[in-house]
Amino acid sequence: MLPSTLTTFHRQAHSERRFGMSLPSSNSTSGLPVAAVAGVRASSPPGAAAANSAHPTSATTVTFPPDSQKSVLEHLLDRPLVEGDFWYVIVAEWLEQLKKFVGINSSRKYYNQRALSPPGPIVTRRDYAHTVDVVHEDAWRLLVQWYGIADGNKAMKLVVYKYARGPEIEHNINSFKVMLSSSPPEDFHIVRFSKMEKVGYIEFRARQLYAIPKSQESRLWAKAEADAEWRPLFCRDKSIGVVLDMDSDFTRPVVALETLDSEGKWLGSPDSTEVPEDSKVHGYLIENSMFDDVTTPWELDIHEQIDYIGKTFLEKLHGNFNIFVQRAKDYIEAREAQLRERERQVCSRESVTERLATRLELKELRLNEEVARCEDKIKEYESRRLELESQFQERQLEAENKLAELESDLQLRQEEFEVEKMRFQEELKRMSDLCKVQENRIKLDIGGNLFTTSLLTLTKDPNSMFAAMFSGRHDLKTEPDGSFFIDRDGTHFRYVLNYLRDGCIREGTLPPSDTTWRELLTEAEFYQLDELASFLKELISKKDSEG
Repeated sequence: MLPSTLTTFHRQAHSERRFGMSLPSSNSTSGLPVAAVAGVRASSPPGAAAANSAHPTSATTVTFPPDSQKSVLEHLLDRPLVEGDFWYVIVAEWLEQLKKFVGINSSRKYYNQRALSPPGPIVTRRDYAHTVDVVHEDAWRLLVQWYGIADGNKAMKLVVYKYARGPEIEHNINSFKVMLSSSPPEDFHIVRFSKMEKVGYIEFRARQLYAIPKSQESRLWAKAEADAEWRPLFCRDKSIGVVLDMDSDFTRPVVALETLDSEGKWLGSPDSTEVPEDSKVHGYLIENSMFDDVTTPWELDIHEQIDYIGKTFLEKLHGNFNIFVQRAKDYIEAREAQLRERERQVCSRESVTERLATRLELKELRLNEEVARCEDKIKEYESRRLELESQFQERQLEAENKLAELESDLQLRQEEFEVEKMRFQEELKRMSDLCKVQENRIKLDIGGNLFTTSLLTLTKDPNSMFAAMFSGRHDLKTEPDGSFFIDRDGTHFRYVLNYLRDGCIREGTLPPSDTTWRELLTEAEFYQLDELASFLKELISKKDSEG
């Protein structure tokens, strides 16, 4: 989007004002497409700028799906009013037809069905149009890019001005009384300016009206009403409405142009005015109105590239959305197939449940028959019980005698069992340690020699390097075969490993070579095995004292 502050590139404004709105002159747009006049460039492939420039009353329309247009336009049509923003007039009927076509909800009751065809080129004025709407500049640029402007219609630009009651679109443009500070009262001009126009542009127009040469300096005085006090307008970059505190579309401000003569004196300051201490004029004259849209060749090329990129992006976005919708449909179909399969399984389970219920009823009948038979047997067993009680009493005496014999025998076996139990617990502990070793097996690559041991063995010495290495505080990298590589000589590592397994060095397990002891001492110090290092130092010192 072209910023509205590019005033240095503006053309001279056309003085015509219709219905309180600024219209671009026909001369200023004779060589540019309507899209460029409206501030946008119709999207086309690179290199097509020359071809489009020959059609001032039509824009190259770009085909975008209605859903894509809706996603882009929906938030642009709800833009709030911000001071300095431009809004464009569109016939309400055309805008509502667009909303119906792309599927945007409308507040008008008689537009409640979606249109099947696009609304056609933009219509900005009709003699029989009773209502018009306004759209933000960003939305206008997209609409011109997509649909173009209908023949005989022109872009009508309005600006937002911040009144005391809040920002509103400036539908009526104030009439200014422009005069020279040194001219007679009857020598004045009535010129209409927007309250958002810069002081530098109003001064430029006043200089044009009175043919002030470029070499002669000037400055501007103004008052909001005829009976108000004069104010110096020495800052050309400010808006005239803000400087004069204008809050109505019907005030008629008075503007006086003061010039500097050849002797360096200002000619005719307004009566009863005091020149401020800082009487220097700030800023430059502005040759173009804020309503003039100027599109230079480099701007055309930039907009052409931006629109081409935007078109490509929206096409890809629409394609990706279609892919997403298709994947969603496939997912829903798969879920429906799964639900149908579950329904089939539930039905089969219901049939199985019915068969089981039938079987349970048959079993219940059989159990009733069994209960009757059991009751008969209970009676039979009761008579048998009395007979057995007598036999029991006889055998109980025999059993008590035999029990005394067995108690003595049991005492002896219990002692044997305790001994066996202790032996079994020791065996169980060894097997438990063995299981832990098997579950936490670790493979070490010591200088190219592979050793397999367990985490329990490596962490027996809490002060060793292995305990710190496998404590879980460090992120260890393994080799492709799953082993942990340590860059040490693996020749004597088996003695280190046996020390960790047994907790000590058994007599006769080390070779009787003090060279081997010294090499093993180096390894013990590297692995931080303090007890093993102390043991080896004692061996070496003892060997040295004997030798």
